[in-house]
Amino acid sequence: MNLRSTLYVVTAVVAGGLLGCGEQPKYYRVAIDRSPLDIVPDACYTSGAAPSDRTTNVVDVGQWIIWDGVEDRKYLQVGNINYQLGSSQVLIQGDAIVSTGDDKKPTFTVERTQNNPNRTSRATYTFEELGDTVEGTLALSFSCNGTGCTPGCDATLSFSGRRLDVDSSVLVNNSANN
Repeated sequence: MNLRSTLYVVTAVVAGGLLGCGEQPKYYRVAIDRSPLDIVPDACYTSGAAPSDRTTNVVDVGQWIIWDGVEDRKYLQVGNINYQLGSSQVLIQGDAIVSTGDDKKPTFTVERTQNNPNRTSRATYTFEELGDTVEGTLALSFSCNGTGCTPGCDATLSFSGRRLDVDSSVLVNNSANN
């Protein structure tokens, strides 16, 4: 093999790697404004009245990961979702959520249904900005039908964050619970 052939092979491998793999995962440090959870309607509480204790000027902080998948999908990894909505709780355990909708303003929706009584918890992350910074909303909802239900409720939280400049490395072990 001569030098020219070697250069063609190296160029093809580099170009294929850059064009075929999409962007690597992006890591974000995100602040979620949870203050709307302190002002949900009284109907969201089993007692019919909101408690008087409230916290102000505090945000939840998370580290989120977003990466490109196949077929124009993106994946959002936020960890477990756990928010109190009045007397109810949106608790969804999982790892990553698959995008739906516009690639420029992706939406990530996850829903958990349970029986006896019939309950549905939903979390929808909508990104208005996704680049070096992120901004958007997290819409939470809970509904319940049947005996022993807590009141249904919903709230919308805003979030904003910055992309972290990290050198990611992937550690692989012999477990499905990475």
